[in-house]
Amino acid sequence: MTTEQKGTDNQSAADAPVAKPVKAKAAKEKAPASSAQRSSPHPLSWINLVLMLGLFALAAYAGWLSWAQQQNTAAELAVLRDRVDQAQNNAAALSAKEAELLAQAKALNEQSAQLQEQVAHNTDRLGKLPGAERQDWLLAEAEYLLRMANQRLQLERDWDGALSMLQAADNVLTETRNPRLNPVRATLAKEMLALRTAPAIDLTGAVLRVQALQEQITQLPWIPDRLIAEQPATEAEVPAADGDETWYWQLWNSVSTSLQGMIRIRERSAPVAAPLTPDQQYYLQQNMHLMLEQAQVALLRQQADLYQHSLKRVGGWLQDYLIVDDERTRAARNALQELQQWNVAPALPDISRSLQQLQTLVEQQRRGTVAPKAVGAEDAA
Repeated sequence: MTTEQKGTDNQSAADAPVAKPVKAKAAKEKAPASSAQRSSPHPLSWINLVLMLGLFALAAYAGWLSWAQQQNTAAELAVLRDRVDQAQNNAAALSAKEAELLAQAKALNEQSAQLQEQVAHNTDRLGKLPGAERQDWLLAEAEYLLRMANQRLQLERDWDGALSMLQAADNVLTETRNPRLNPVRATLAKEMLALRTAPAIDLTGAVLRVQALQEQITQLPWIPDRLIAEQPATEAEVPAADGDETWYWQLWNSVSTSLQGMIRIRERSAPVAAPLTPDQQYYLQQNMHLMLEQAQVALLRQQADLYQHSLKRVGGWLQDYLIVDDERTRAARNALQELQQWNVAPALPDISRSLQQLQTLVEQQRRGTVAPKAVGAEDAA
C-alpha cells in the first residue's frame, strides 16, 4: 500500500460522518409531508361510511317491521285458537249431553225390561197360588198399567202413551165388575180428562222449524254489498232560491249545496256495529248453529229454560251483528220470535192418585179387610 492510497482512505473516512447527517435531515423533511398526506381522509371514505350507516338503518327498520308483523300474526293466531277452543268446548258439551240422554234412555229401557220380567214372574207366582182368581190377575194388570203410565209421563213426558195406558187400565177395571173399584175409575176419568185438555206440543214441527232457521243462517246478508240507504232530505232542509239574489249569491248557494251533497256529517244516538270479517262471520255462524242444536235438544227434553236461553242468544246475535234489514232478515227474526212464543214444557198433571187408590184397595183385599163381591155370586143373584 502506498502513501497516496492511505491518504485517500483517510479522506473518505473523514467525509463519511458528514454524509450521514445530511441524509438524516432529508429524511426528517420528507416525513412531515408523508404524514400530512396520510392524515387527510379521502372523500370516498366518507361516502362509504354514510352508505354503510344507511344500510345498517334500513336493515334495522326491516327487522323491526318483521318483528311487528310476527307479533300481530301471533296475536291473531291466539284469538283464533281461543275461538276454536270455545267452539270445541261447546261441541264437547253437546256431545256429553247427548251421551247423557242416551244413557238415560238405556237405563229406562233396562228398567222397563226388568219390570216386564218382574211382572211375568209375579204372574207366574200368582198362577201357582191355590186361591188365585181371575180378578186378582186383572187387578195386577191394572196396577202395572197405571205404574207404566206414571213413568211414561214423568220420565219420558209421553202424553199420548200415558193416556193410552190409562184407558187400557180403565178397560181392565171394567172387566172386574167390582163396584168397589168405581172410585178408582172416577179418578181415572178425571186424570184422562186432564191429559186430553193439556196443550198439545208439536215436537216434530218445532224441530223442523229450528232446522229450517239453522239452514237459513248461512244465507243471511252478514256483509252488506251496498251502502245503507239514508233518509231523503226534506224540503225544509233545502234552501229555496230567491229570484232577487245577485249572480254571485246564486253561484255561492249552488257551490255550497254541491259541497254539502259531497260531504255529510251524520249524528247517531246509538253506536253502529262494524261489518264482520269472513273469519268472524264463520265463527258467529258456527256458534249460532251450536245454540240452535242446543235448542233442539232442550225441545226434545222439554226444558223450557234452556230452550229460551238458546233462542235468546241467537236473537241477540242477529240484533247485534246483522246490520242489513231486508226480507231474509225480517223472515229469520219473525221465525225466531214464533219459536220463542212456543210453550215447550207445559205443566204435567198428577195421575198418581188412581194408582195409590188401587194399591190401597189391593192391599186391603190381601189383608182381608175388604171382601169384594165375586162375579159368580152377582150372576147367581
